[in-house]
Amino acid sequence: MEMLNKSKVNVPERFKDHPVFNTLHCGMNFGFMAKRGYYSRKEVLAYPARMSKAGINWTTLNANFCQEHFYSRKMFLDFNYSSGELELAEMARRLHDNGIKILFKPCLTLLDSAWMGMVNFPDGQQQIQGLKSSYWDEWFNSFTESAKYFADFAERLELDALIVGAEYYGTEGQSDKWSKVIEEVRKIYPGPLTYEFTCASRKAYSLDWFKGLDFLSYSYYPPACAKNAEPPVLRSNPPCTVDDMVNYLSSRKAKIMSISERFDNKPIVFTEIGVRSGHGCAMSPVDFMQETYYDGEEQANYMEAVFRTFWELPQWMGLYWWKWDETQNRPHYHTDPKGDMGFTIEGKPAEKVLKQWASKEK
Repeated sequence: MEMLNKSKVNVPERFKDHPVFNTLHCGMNFGFMAKRGYYSRKEVLAYPARMSKAGINWTTLNANFCQEHFYSRKMFLDFNYSSGELELAEMARRLHDNGIKILFKPCLTLLDSAWMGMVNFPDGQQQIQGLKSSYWDEWFNSFTESAKYFADFAERLELDALIVGAEYYGTEGQSDKWSKVIEEVRKIYPGPLTYEFTCASRKAYSLDWFKGLDFLSYSYYPPACAKNAEPPVLRSNPPCTVDDMVNYLSSRKAKIMSISERFDNKPIVFTEIGVRSGHGCAMSPVDFMQETYYDGEEQANYMEAVFRTFWELPQWMGLYWWKWDETQNRPHYHTDPKGDMGFTIEGKPAEKVLKQWASKEK
């Protein structure tokens, strides 16, 4: 299925026939915060067949690596949080056997529970004359070794594309060091490379090192309806139709086009986008904590509106919904007997929406 209009976007010549640029990504985030042994569980081994049945044609495959604190400078594989190579390999095989392409996503997990974007260090702000600490060199030296390890793993398993980093906001101003990471990864992994950035990223930094990427990955949770109160009262928000959401999102099309144009007209995919199946959550899709009641139709309407809004943009590759599986305990997702109020879509109206879009041609 032809996806991108390659006369209007910059696709690397060596990848012009690669599946990453020739399918509409009806994708899913899979395995976020998966601990060691997760991918070997019987019920999880059944997921690839169920994902394929839902129309999913691409998925992230998450693999955690760790550092102790947001200020630590050494990364490592952890016996609790890091998946083993054998379980990752078996899951990759099952995904491929079910016709699902893999965007491999190593995820830095901070064991102090801080967001990975909080990694940051003083830079040239020393007070003692002649003394300067090499925080950034130490962190990037360790990160580069981890990136090379995962690149080698992706190459050996013939994984379809690779995210070299995701939401490492505090590090993104280190252009030379990120360019070096990409250079080292390319020596090992021959497939397409990307990096997942946020709205804050593109506002704070030049991100000139994105020139080394093959396509852009955006972690993007745009609101699709107006807030009815401050702070928003989810339960009292009026219903929002698909047309309402499309109208609300319409101004976002120009912004996505401008982001692509800013970075050499590279194609762009939303590697994180989603909303909970809870009423009023479309006001603030990124918020995973508020309490409300089950509303599977609002979640389905949001997904439909996103596809309708960005479908015709020549730069848009598709999306990876957040998310297929919930690996953490969220009690407030289960207070309504009518349904689970998390981001997952299996068995909810949004599953049918994804399957319908997966069957379309652009």
